[in-house]
Amino acid sequence: MAKEYKVNVGGKEIVYGSLVRGGRISVEEWDAIAHEMVIQNLPEEYEKYKNNVDVIDYISSFIDMRERYEVLLELLPQSARYVETPAYMVADQVYENTLDKDITKDDIKMFIDESKSLDELKLQLTDYFGLDSK
Repeated sequence: MAKEYKVNVGGKEIVYGSLVRGGRISVEEWDAIAHEMVIQNLPEEYEKYKNNVDVIDYISSFIDMRERYEVLLELLPQSARYVETPAYMVADQVYENTLDKDITKDDIKMFIDESKSLDELKLQLTDYFGLDSK
């Protein structure tokens, strides 16, 4: 499960995580998130380096990359999901398992235009999406 970090900056609650969608994060907001990430994940290191912004940024960036990679692994098919999976294989699997909206729309439009019956359209769509028709 993807981890989320909640911080309060200037009275505004900021939620950040690998699967959180949101707008731009200001430098001040990112600094607060970075500190929270290190506090939650490496409290001993945080106590050592809490006054060194560069080290906190470095550690939090590492944590962020690791968590994003772990989330991607969770989204992969079971057969490709193991910690030693090279990044290029994760990228290939994500690409293979992600539909390009414009290409999909064009393909579906073509199926609709070329199908002579609803049954034929159903057959093309189930084949296209690799579904079992029942």
